[in-house]
Amino acid sequence: MIHMNLIAVAEKNSTIGSVSQHLHVTNVADVERRYKKKYLTVAAVVVVAVLGLSGYLSMNGVPAALDGVFPESYLNLIGAKGSTPTKTAPAGPTAEEIAEQQKALAKARAAMPVREIVKEIKPQALFNNKRTSYNSYLPLEKISFQKTALAQFLSFLNTAAPDDIGFSECVFQAPNYYYLRGIAMKASSQHTLMDRLKAVSKSFQSPIASEAATEVAAFGQFSVPQVRLDAVRGFVPASEVGAEIKALKTLASTHKVQLKGTEKPIVEDFGVYKRYAYQVTSTADFADLLNFLNAFANSPIRMGVSKTDLRFAKKYLVTSMRIEMLVLR
Repeated sequence: MIHMNLIAVAEKNSTIGSVSQHLHVTNVADVERRYKKKYLTVAAVVVVAVLGLSGYLSMNGVPAALDGVFPESYLNLIGAKGSTPTKTAPAGPTAEEIAEQQKALAKARAAMPVREIVKEIKPQALFNNKRTSYNSYLPLEKISFQKTALAQFLSFLNTAAPDDIGFSECVFQAPNYYYLRGIAMKASSQHTLMDRLKAVSKSFQSPIASEAATEVAAFGQFSVPQVRLDAVRGFVPASEVGAEIKALKTLASTHKVQLKGTEKPIVEDFGVYKRYAYQVTSTADFADLLNFLNAFANSPIRMGVSKTDLRFAKKYLVTSMRIEMLVLR
């Protein structure tokens, strides 16, 4: 067996020797040169293709089928145009053109008939919608309510208050809010007035809790017995504002009431119309003031009184009123 093993070893040595004689040694430098040559060839082909494509796109534009494929920066670089030209936004109107448009709109509104004006202010007015609250009234209806509600409240107070009650302050604000403060000679007179106020008021309140109190203090919402929404039938044209003020002062002086503060109104612009508000004062006594307000409520004067404040200052009654009218532009 040993002999056989020696023979096997000898055969292996001879085989290894013969294999080693046929092994090839690789030259690394030659391989690198061959690969560099291939890379350079491919790169040259790519560059030629890109230049050719760029030249084609620059001369003929981007085909519709390839629109959106190439980056915009690349197309701008080679001067190529897309299949659909870029649209630029039109320039807006100039300041002069805007001013002309506004002037034209103002002239169109000034020439609008009353029906169109009402339609623009509140379109629901052209339909049979029920308007049962002050907030739902149209502008002219609110002015009508103001014009007639004040006279009704002061007339009620004149008849409801016992003779031995004197008021130091009385405030009435549209639509029907009031505040009273005064003193009674007897507690029974105070109770009588409070009971009468409760009967014609909503949300009536009084801070006086004592049964024996003679002080008068109360506030609430007066239930206007005769709601009139047609007392003011139209807007006042701008050209008639002066005449309307003159009619108001003439009516007041006829009833021994002199009004101060009708020269400079506070003007609020509502687009279609403007609201002129005058803060006027008077020192007329209560009887003359009430006569004037009753006549005013039944007159054709197109104004309302949104707030009234009556106070006693020394020996005089000082009345402040905010009188409003709606004026067409």
